[in-house]
Amino acid sequence: MDGFNPLTGRIYLESLEYTRVGRIMCMQMYGKYPHPSTLVPGGVSTTISTSSFNEYYTQLGKIFDYCKVMAATWDDIADFFLEANPAYAQVGARPTNLIQTGIWDDPEAYDATYANCNEWGERRWALPGIILDGELRTTRLTDINMGIEEFVEHSYYDDWTTNGAPRFATDPLGNPISPYHAWNKETIPRPEGKNFKEKYSWDCAPRWDRQVMESGTYGRMWTTALAARTQENPFLDATGDGLRITLPRHGLPETELNWKIPDTLNALERNRGRAYAMAFTAAIGMNCILKAFEYWRKGETAVSTPYKVPKDERVAVGFWEAGRGYLTHHLHMDKGKIVNYQINTPSTWNASPRDPFGNPGPYEEAIVGTPILESVSDDDVKGIDVLRAIRSFDPCMPCTTHMDTGKGVIVREVNSCGCTLE
Repeated sequence: MDGFNPLTGRIYLESLEYTRVGRIMCMQMYGKYPHPSTLVPGGVSTTISTSSFNEYYTQLGKIFDYCKVMAATWDDIADFFLEANPAYAQVGARPTNLIQTGIWDDPEAYDATYANCNEWGERRWALPGIILDGELRTTRLTDINMGIEEFVEHSYYDDWTTNGAPRFATDPLGNPISPYHAWNKETIPRPEGKNFKEKYSWDCAPRWDRQVMESGTYGRMWTTALAARTQENPFLDATGDGLRITLPRHGLPETELNWKIPDTLNALERNRGRAYAMAFTAAIGMNCILKAFEYWRKGETAVSTPYKVPKDERVAVGFWEAGRGYLTHHLHMDKGKIVNYQINTPSTWNASPRDPFGNPGPYEEAIVGTPILESVSDDDVKGIDVLRAIRSFDPCMPCTTHMDTGKGVIVREVNSCGCTLE
């Protein structure tokens, strides 16, 4: 286990090296990474050549080997903990309610229109989907979009619905949407002292059909596996109860990995799933680079599509996923200018506070039933199992970071763990 120690462990240091490999791959397409400046509406402005694809392909082989090792490593870790003490299955456990928008479009299907989003969404290599209590309810992007609401009763914002009728009662296809939908949302900050019975978070509380939802890189595998279908890909097969992933030979032999949908969504399975998600991504990356070579040979070398800024009033939405899962950008524009822009990230869902119906967010749910399994006296308990529960979500909180320019006094606050039980 010493290999996982930050900055000194062998596995930790190896991961830094493979992070560099991944960034080299991104540089082939973006010119530089991180913070690429070549992304433009309709594509990229990078000059891409045959050598760009060749270098990408070479580096991808290194990623294959790393994925083989990481999947085996996390299988070993998760199985060891669960065998040593089955109670670890309850650390970070919560209902299997997942929301994913899907990622990696089929270039022959994607047309960037909301009218056809269900068709091109179903052609993604990682499918969109809603999973409630472990069952796949829909893979339609319009269904996902219609069910979204955001609440701020326990957030440092004012409720925008008191300002009159919502801007939009329907989506562009005529489907009804809530006054609390992102197209109707206004961001009205109201900073105040922390009060766990009132307002205590800069995050809002997004819900789907009033349900508490989680999102993660493992979630996109979950939806694809349950749907038992994916785009044609010789390196990937969705089986209904898992994914079969074939990673080609590089330094290590060709390897078939089998990720199975776990019985319980908990801290260990989130981490195991994240390891397998690297292999899932690599298999799709291999399929896509081979398709890119095919287009290149046929002379189809355009890297962007012409784009004109609309001048009429309209709404739009970008359905994508970050590394951690669900990502949407909802836009309202008029006369070529942005009127309103709202972003929902994976951690917006996962770190959300309680909603107006008293339901805690996923982080909060995950720690309420987490057992304390430390073999120490009560006086020496560190709460490491609670930390494992939260960190299994791979928290990323910059989107909820705000600057207070003024006049408040920062004091130390201590809160008992019983606050979520009230």
